[in-house]
Amino acid sequence: MPEAQFSIAIVRDIVQYVAAQGIDINCLCNAAGIDLVWLDNPDRQVSGEVLQKLWREAVQQTGDRNLGLHIGEAFDLSAIGIVGYVLLNCQTYGQVLEKLSQYTRLFSQGVAIHHRISEGWVQCDCEIVTDVKNYLMDEPRQPIESTFAALVTATEQLTGKKLPAQTVWFQHSPIEDCGEHQRIFQTTVEFSQPKNRIIFAPDCLNWQVRSANLNLLSVFENHAATMLAAQNRTQTYSHKVAQKIAQNLQGEVPTIEAIARSLMVSIRQLQRELQTENTSYQQILDETRKELALQHLNNPEISIHDVAFLLGFSEPSAFHRAFKRWTGQTPKNYRSNLV
Repeated sequence: MPEAQFSIAIVRDIVQYVAAQGIDINCLCNAAGIDLVWLDNPDRQVSGEVLQKLWREAVQQTGDRNLGLHIGEAFDLSAIGIVGYVLLNCQTYGQVLEKLSQYTRLFSQGVAIHHRISEGWVQCDCEIVTDVKNYLMDEPRQPIESTFAALVTATEQLTGKKLPAQTVWFQHSPIEDCGEHQRIFQTTVEFSQPKNRIIFAPDCLNWQVRSANLNLLSVFENHAATMLAAQNRTQTYSHKVAQKIAQNLQGEVPTIEAIARSLMVSIRQLQRELQTENTSYQQILDETRKELALQHLNNPEISIHDVAFLLGFSEPSAFHRAFKRWTGQTPKNYRSNLV
């Protein structure tokens, strides 16, 4: 399964904040496996593994257990490059959220941000992407809290108004002291929820953006759209197939016919494309099931029986045999070793 990639802008934002706290960034970056030269290349992307190490080291070296919140609170829209400039030139806050949803992939392939109106409230969700290898499935707290705090900060930068959240939800487990959460979000904060979500009144969608400029919006959005198209073109065919498999692997194994149909190609063309990348449909299916198995087993709330079902195995014993072939241990032993 392909791994989610993240813009170097996210790394730079974390490093700059930590440096402002008096931490030696050479020590920080060395511990996280980051070359400082990377920070000067705006087009560079890093893997989730690198970002995961950086968050761990940054929290440890600063001693700040609410580091994600504080980095989000200090957020500036210029940190996300072209996407920030698109947002700065939108007309309304509703349009800001639409464009943010459209272009999130330019700085993060690990989350999808979208909103809707339901039961008289706007529900703005930060969804962790599960059809790629994604560190956010294992350690979501700091980056997700940072994302929501940054959204609140950006709202005030754009409109001059504080976002009057009715409730904020997080999927991760509760923490002992959520005083900082309540200070930043100014509302009830709930943990262990089904979604990462900010809920607020729909009137906010009509707020005017102070720096709105339709001409500049057109220029920046054309640039962003070109970058997004280029990013999509650079995906390997294997990556596209793995994503389709993960999306359709819900209680049954998707056939090569179904995946070819979803990609709007013939089976023969799909096989040829994969052959040029020295792989096959069966190999990608096997790798995708393995990665999803590891991710699901990291979540103690999903039983091993349910993991087997989700991955399309006809019975748990078949899943046990496959998992032992992949990892050399049984699902039960693997989960026990995580504790």
